[in-house]
Amino acid sequence: AKFEKSYFTGGIISNYTDYQKRRYPELCNDLIGVLNLKETDKILDVGCATGALLWEFKKKGFGNIKGMDESIWAITKVREMFKLGDWIDHYNRNLYTEQKWDWIFFFDVLEHFSDDELEKVMFLLKHNPPKNGIIVRIPVAVEEGEDFVLDISKRDKTHIQVHTKKFWCDVFQMAG
Repeated sequence: AKFEKSYFTGGIISNYTDYQKRRYPELCNDLIGVLNLKETDKILDVGCATGALLWEFKKKGFGNIKGMDESIWAITKVREMFKLGDWIDHYNRNLYTEQKWDWIFFFDVLEHFSDDELEKVMFLLKHNPPKNGIIVRIPVAVEEGEDFVLDISKRDKTHIQVHTKKFWCDVFQMAG
C-alpha cells in the first residue's frame, strides 16, 4: 500500500507533490541524445511509476519498451492516461530475463529495494546483462551510515537503502 496514490500525489510519504508533472520530455530527450538510443532499442524501465517516461518514448516512435512497477495504482494510471496497455506490468523479476534488453533503466528505484530483492536483481543482471547498459539514478549519502545528501531524498519515507556512491558502484561492479 505504500506505493499507491498517496505516494505519487500530495507529498505525504514521498517527495512527490504530483509525480505526473515531472519533466519527462526533457529526460527522454537527454537519454536519447546522451545514449544515442535508437527507436529499435529494447528498453526495460524498472519502477516506471505512472509511465510518463514510457509515454515520451512511445511518442518518439520507440516500440520495444516495457515498464514495471510495484504500484497497482500507478499501473492503473498508466493504462488510463497513456493507453500503454501491455507495455507496463506489475513488478515481476521474470521481466529481467524475458528477452535480451538493450537497456535497463533504474531511475529512483533501487533505494526502495530490500537487501534480498537487491541481491536477487543483481544476480539476474549478472547472468542476463542488457546489451548496451544499465542506467541508474540513486540518491546517495556522503559517508556510509549517514542520511542522504539531498533533502528531497530524505523526505521519502519509503527509502530503505541509504548508501554512498562507492557502495553502489561496488554493487554493480560485483554484478559485472
